[in-house]
Amino acid sequence: MTTPSWDLFRLFSVVARTGSVNRAAAELGMSQPTLSRRLKELERYVNAPLFFRASSGVKLTPEGEDLRRTTCDIVNAFESFQRDLRAQIGRRSAVVRISATEGLTKHWLLSRVRKLRDRNPRIYLEIMATIQQQSLASSDLDFVIRMGDPGENDLIGKKVATASFGIFGSQEYISRRGAPQSLAELNDHDIIGHTSDFQGLSSLRNGQQLFDYFSRTADMRSCIRVNPVANHFAAAGQGLGLALLAIPFARAEGLVQVLPTEVAMTNVWLLRRQESDLRKLTREVRKFLEDEFVDSRDWFEGVVRSRRQAREGRERVRPQDRGSVTELRSYRQKLARQPRSL
Repeated sequence: MTTPSWDLFRLFSVVARTGSVNRAAAELGMSQPTLSRRLKELERYVNAPLFFRASSGVKLTPEGEDLRRTTCDIVNAFESFQRDLRAQIGRRSAVVRISATEGLTKHWLLSRVRKLRDRNPRIYLEIMATIQQQSLASSDLDFVIRMGDPGENDLIGKKVATASFGIFGSQEYISRRGAPQSLAELNDHDIIGHTSDFQGLSSLRNGQQLFDYFSRTADMRSCIRVNPVANHFAAAGQGLGLALLAIPFARAEGLVQVLPTEVAMTNVWLLRRQESDLRKLTREVRKFLEDEFVDSRDWFEGVVRSRRQAREGRERVRPQDRGSVTELRSYRQKLARQPRSL
């Protein structure tokens, strides 16, 4: 005999509780003949009568009483499961998880958390600050903000900024050793780190000469290598040497740029899983981050403008200038055709 569906046991439990097929049918929103037919299916399956039928309603047979106790335990367990599931989903739905680099987290993202929560106090953020490429699926992330290679092909998103990189040192180091006047003079200086530390920035563009010079000099003159890369800022601040750093983050750390005309650029991507758009809260956070990136374009590029110039610049930004999923796809196709620079 075919195994009955759980629905038959659910219907039986309602009849057993109400003591009436008519009342149970009204509660379940179905007709009395349909409910009676379904109960007979269950009786045929257990091969025993479950009810004594009378004009005043129904009473359980001994077999029915045994089934009621078992069914009641199952129903209670299932209702408890549903409550726990709703609570768990409710807690997760209020959490937005973001992965970003240490520097971007410290100098850009954290300063915008209060503004975001002022708009919606229900939002609870969990931020993973790391330069390592985090998997959205395995890490249960909603967003990844990446500098350089956008990484996983199953992610969607857009280029939201262009970050500038330059060479920085502390004021104490520059006063003591002098500032290089050309890339060639980097050979006379101590270098912090190595270009292989920037694995995620293999797409550095508009400054390959700077990157190549720094790489060759680091091979010969690297005085310290410290990871994660966020510690390059601290090492430079201690006067240990010169480091290749993101310009807006280095300025925020009070470091001094040398060779200011030598700049390398890399893309900044805001990425997500397509399923993230199913949650209203996640869509709200995505819109907020995209708008904040637009307002921060000059800051990421290391451009210092007056307030009026910045306002005029924002007014000239068109939606199609902000980058798109199509741009991400074409970028990945182009990247796949080219050998990696690292």
